[in-house]
Amino acid sequence: MDYTALACFIWTCFAYVVAKKIHRKKPLMIFSPVVTVSVSTILLLLAFGINYDTYHKYTQGIVFLLTPVTVAFAVPIYENREVIRRQLPILSIAIMVGMFVGVVSAFLMSHMFHFNNEVTNSLMARSISTPFAVVLASEIHGSASLVSLFTIITGFVGMIFGDLFLAFTRIRFHTANGVAFGNAAHGFGTSRAGQRHETEGVMASLTMILAGLFMVLFGPTMVHLVIWMMS
Repeated sequence: MDYTALACFIWTCFAYVVAKKIHRKKPLMIFSPVVTVSVSTILLLLAFGINYDTYHKYTQGIVFLLTPVTVAFAVPIYENREVIRRQLPILSIAIMVGMFVGVVSAFLMSHMFHFNNEVTNSLMARSISTPFAVVLASEIHGSASLVSLFTIITGFVGMIFGDLFLAFTRIRFHTANGVAFGNAAHGFGTSRAGQRHETEGVMASLTMILAGLFMVLFGPTMVHLVIWMMS
């Protein structure tokens, strides 16, 4: 019996349940499960000398649950379909522009730090939720492990600093805020947007799903276009 695999699985579930209870009592960003579980898991892996690839392998069952969770975001979208129908044209433009900017910025950062092709391609696929990002990474010769890590980091940073950025820009339009969270921080951003306002949560959910579909269908072409333009 592989006790390491069992320990990784049990720890992940246990840490999340405890973190959720703490966050309910202390609903502060610093006590969010995304923060507490991530930090405690990293420290645990370092303490026991377990690398990320091993941990990722042993918790694949949990990662797989991201797919039905992503699909579940369609429920509030259906309930607010009339609002969405009115906003769909501008929403589509925002998604395309947001994804293009994400790919270009990832390429420029990779070029600046001289990353190899695998890391570069993984970075360019990281601006959508994990199930979509893994599919896109396989199409553009990226790494599933790397893109999962980059996607988590992107969502985490977007969730933490999204409020500060929107406060700085003084944007009060809930639809725009939701699109920003969904575009920039996908699943994590959608969770935070839902805490801020129902409309923001709905628009973030829709943006995340449409952005994922858009990048799976047209992402490879966009990536090759950006590489051709920047080379």
